[in-house]
Amino acid sequence: MGNIKDLRDFLSALKDAGQLAEIEREVDPVHEIGSVIATLEKERGPAALFRRVKGHTVPVAGGLLSDYAKIAVALECGQSDVTDRMEAVLDHPIAPREVKNAVCQEVVLTGDEVDLGKIPIPVHAPGDGGAFITAGVTVGRDIETGMQNLSFQRMHIKGPRKMGIMINEWRHLRDFLKKAEKKGQALPIAVAIGVDPVVMMAAGFRYDGDEAEIAGGLRGTALERVTCITSDIMVPAWSEYIIEGEILPGVREEEGPLAEFTGHYGLLWKSPVVEVKAVTHRRDPIWQTLNGGSFEHINLGNVLPREPLLRRHTRYVSKNVKAVHIPPYGSGFLALVQLEKSNEGEPKNVALAAMTAYVNIKNVIVVDSDVDIYNPAEVLWAVNNRVNPREDVFVIPNSQGHELDPCSDETGVQNKMGIDATLPANRKTLKRAVYPSVDLFRYMSE
Repeated sequence: MGNIKDLRDFLSALKDAGQLAEIEREVDPVHEIGSVIATLEKERGPAALFRRVKGHTVPVAGGLLSDYAKIAVALECGQSDVTDRMEAVLDHPIAPREVKNAVCQEVVLTGDEVDLGKIPIPVHAPGDGGAFITAGVTVGRDIETGMQNLSFQRMHIKGPRKMGIMINEWRHLRDFLKKAEKKGQALPIAVAIGVDPVVMMAAGFRYDGDEAEIAGGLRGTALERVTCITSDIMVPAWSEYIIEGEILPGVREEEGPLAEFTGHYGLLWKSPVVEVKAVTHRRDPIWQTLNGGSFEHINLGNVLPREPLLRRHTRYVSKNVKAVHIPPYGSGFLALVQLEKSNEGEPKNVALAAMTAYVNIKNVIVVDSDVDIYNPAEVLWAVNNRVNPREDVFVIPNSQGHELDPCSDETGVQNKMGIDATLPANRKTLKRAVYPSVDLFRYMSE
């Protein structure tokens, strides 16, 4: 561990692993970049580095964490070790370290020198309401306690120095803003773009301390931070870009829509407004983006930070849990649990535990240990061959979920479902038909 310290190291590691496409053809930041990233993800292709972006001199990288092959490169581990690494960091965080000089401040723009329109911020999907910062890590600070927090918020570019920012009600940043607004004060924030990927992973955690400690734990070394130009917020020193600003007190404007992690376009929201005070960046910087509603979006916000909690919750109820997975194709609302069950009630207890692991989890499918939870075809096979709907499906009404779930009300209240897709005890004599695998090359090459 410790060979990656910034975006450039990560891009180099992806290239060495055959997981990076360097695209020399000129691309339009309006819709074309988003379409290329989406197509690469759909075909399980590499991440993209767009060398030539129409109207700009800054390259754009995207789709960097769209699957476990790339995530494993980022964590410098095997794919099968990713969940273990994400869970271990909860018990072994590493505090960040302050530095006085940083590459993220090689170029400093303040006041009227700032123009967000000069940055190649894409308009990703055809129905998006404009250009959005989607891969930025927001750094906030509690004005009373001084505690910092890392999180993801979409940011709608509304002018050269103006952005709309959507903040969910349950975010720490929302709590910070409420305190500032109560005092009639603006809330300083910073947005770090183009960072060591563990900083992005850490931002997805719900952690009561500073998520910079999670980033350090994931990398195995302290995250280096530097103080902002216009505030006392500490930001990742090796970032490509830092946008410094403040959320204006009491100001709300329409913001959106954007392709969301649910796979739908979100609605227009009355969201807070950020006034940008400064932009700092590296010499010859790289802009990083991600598609809204992409697997990368879901991996960062739902899969990577939630699977460790899912495993802990379910294993607390049953030591027979073998593996867990929150598949990105389920938008973060689906949890899969592999269980070596000991009695007929165990799968339902495990499903209930999964629902409490995180508020987003709405549907839980529990399968036997002979079912590969990473293969959707296997999971659906179990549902169709091992589920008696009257006995094996149960609903928990009026539960708290996510407000962006189309099945929830405006506050996120919804019904949740558990499915016991394990083979009934009285049918345990049934054995799966499994054919041995062979090396097809031996048969096709003659």
